[in-house]
Amino acid sequence: MSNAFEQAFKHMPTPAFIIESRTGHLISYNRNFEVLFENWNATPPDSWLNLSEEANSDEDWQSLDHKIQQGSIERCETLIRVGDKLINIQLELQHLGQSVLACVYHTDHMDLSAAENTLLKFALTESSAGLWIWETESDLVSCSKSIANLLKCSVEDTPHSTADWHKLVHPDDVQQLAAVVNEHVALNQDYYEAEYRILTGNQDYLWVKERGRTYTKTPDSKTKKVIGFVVDISHQKALEEHLRNQATFDELTGLLTRSSALTHFKKQLGLAKRQYTPLTMAKIHLDANDRLSRLPMESRNIAIQTSARYIYKKIREADVLARVEADKLLLLLPNTSVKDANNLLTNLINPKEDESAILSEGNSDPADFCIGIAAFPEDGESIEELALSANQAVEEGQKKCAQIVVN
Repeated sequence: MSNAFEQAFKHMPTPAFIIESRTGHLISYNRNFEVLFENWNATPPDSWLNLSEEANSDEDWQSLDHKIQQGSIERCETLIRVGDKLINIQLELQHLGQSVLACVYHTDHMDLSAAENTLLKFALTESSAGLWIWETESDLVSCSKSIANLLKCSVEDTPHSTADWHKLVHPDDVQQLAAVVNEHVALNQDYYEAEYRILTGNQDYLWVKERGRTYTKTPDSKTKKVIGFVVDISHQKALEEHLRNQATFDELTGLLTRSSALTHFKKQLGLAKRQYTPLTMAKIHLDANDRLSRLPMESRNIAIQTSARYIYKKIREADVLARVEADKLLLLLPNTSVKDANNLLTNLINPKEDESAILSEGNSDPADFCIGIAAFPEDGESIEELALSANQAVEEGQKKCAQIVVN
């Protein structure tokens, strides 16, 4: 060692020692490592084999040295012999070429606060993060106060084992979470993450993201401790749900969009083909008289919204209604003949007195509706063909000033 390095090493506040990579011999140790042994009326041993209770031969050191050199172990836990005592310690290991620098941390009593400080850059960058440490062999889970705050309970009531934790996880999510964590441990992975719902003290489920990483390993590379955090992602999930709804449902009318309706249309058409049942499609033009286009945009939107809600309330539960253009709707009528469809749609353009009042208040008038009907299989054997046929019927109706036209 250079003189400057030697002085820095000797005065390190952390107990540390240096092992010769080739032989496993302790070639140097600092004063604090020496004090650790003096406190037990003992002297530091001369090799890794005599230091580690878990090392049975020189080959054990060679295997560990190789893993340190390859970067697969940076931190491990082991029992060391201090006189006639065995102490569980944590080692931070760094390969220096011909030797290995080992810094010692006591771990007989796990200090969560120290772990939080050590892993600030990993876990505590988010204000809503809750930190935990899991000892895999004993299945002991230790939670920080931030976990208690997140779960709206006391620190004493936070989970203390995997089973305790899984009791709080939503039944639909627990199997996937367990699989991710078990794979992390079984394959000695460095990092994992999972999203799931967890029950709080208010009896509400909270969406969280869990991120965990191996904190320490045993000398044979098995995961010893996992540390991680959970963070509240409820707002993110709410936004995702909103975006999904926007993609599925038309924002103005609340009806299905063209793309989302296509799945439902194809499903119903497939049933009609397999079961040899009738099926009709209706294209509904809400502004066949071009009245709405002359209204201010806000009034026009209210009229379209009012018309869509009126039609939706008049159709049956099995029917599928979608907004496919600004002022055009597409209605699929499963298990419905052309005659039955005509009757239903005739009822649609003839509202009752109370319905007319509501429609009038919303700038809507069924007299503006023009409806074209196409039937399967006569007018088409695919959704696209039926939609085209129904549209042609609408265009024909506009020319003839007819409200309902069968293609």
